[in-house]
Amino acid sequence: MLPMGTLITVCMLIALLFSTRLPLLKHIQRLPRILRRVVSILVFAAGCWNILWYAVRHFMEFWGLAALISGLLMLVTSVYMLDAHRLPTLLNRLRPQVLLLLSGCAILYGVTLYRM
Repeated sequence: MLPMGTLITVCMLIALLFSTRLPLLKHIQRLPRILRRVVSILVFAAGCWNILWYAVRHFMEFWGLAALISGLLMLVTSVYMLDAHRLPTLLNRLRPQVLLLLSGCAILYGVTLYRM
């Protein structure tokens, strides 16, 4: 069984792959809509778990705050993947910053897991 930190890190990386508009990754945007929806729901569920289970239980600790931040970023990113037009224009303008912060969280989680 995989530890939850590993699963959350993989979900962050998948979210970055599916929501990035880089020219090298444009073929991911052409995948079937049902697959993109399933991935979006998976990322949304991981974000909810990060916020509602881990962050609430460990709120005043470093990893609790990291779970809160990365969970919120995953929730926004899941909507980017599903239907970005439903978000306010401010969040659509902040897409590069949100993805940059999410990649920072993924790197933090990944390096920590590697060192364990």
